[in-house]
Amino acid sequence: MQNTKINEKAKYCLNCKIKPCSQKGCPLGNNIPMFIGQVKEENLEKAYEILSETTVLPGICGRICPHKKQCQGSCVRGIKDRPVAIGELEAYVFDNIIEEKDSLLKCYNKEMKEKKNNKKIAIIGGGPAGLTAAAFLAKNGFRVTIYEKYNYLGGLLVHGIPDFRLSKKIVKKTVEKILNLGIEVKYNHELQKNITISELEKKYDAIFLAIGANKSSKMEIEGENLEGVIRRK
Repeated sequence: MQNTKINEKAKYCLNCKIKPCSQKGCPLGNNIPMFIGQVKEENLEKAYEILSETTVLPGICGRICPHKKQCQGSCVRGIKDRPVAIGELEAYVFDNIIEEKDSLLKCYNKEMKEKKNNKKIAIIGGGPAGLTAAAFLAKNGFRVTIYEKYNYLGGLLVHGIPDFRLSKKIVKKTVEKILNLGIEVKYNHELQKNITISELEKKYDAIFLAIGANKSSKMEIEGENLEGVIRRK
């Protein structure tokens, strides 16, 4: 039986035909009214399948995306009242399939088989961009290898966002579902240290650089480097 409060929040959605939350408010183009419609029907697996058409990070985006500026900021309900709790509903869907390792594979399996090819892609960097690219490339039949300089994946999601905003368990389970698509990972491989572009060009059909913005800006104030200080924009 689904959470009563979640039911109420899902039913609050008007299922708009023009979908401003999706078309205007969501950079990924998630089909928000459609996935919420499945939440209303308590069909969370189908809701997850709909989300997976455009994102492989619903448990993360549902928590840390700037919803008030994006999807919820474009919600028709918000014109005269409060907007639909889109982020909360998205996170709820992921949280209810979190322990099912094969959930993403089930969504992509048919397409992966139909589009299977022998082309190999190297992705340098295992942060959110690298992970997303890897998942959608695998979905489209490519053989993907991620080269990551650390001994873990997640990038900014792990070392740039505090636990009170994003649990490491959510990141770990998200990564697990993506890797279960058959993606290979080579940890402790850093560009220009123990791998080079020229070496990878000989082994792969294409290379995607997803190394991120490694140097953060400084506030230039006394105490900014003290333990426990978190800079927020």
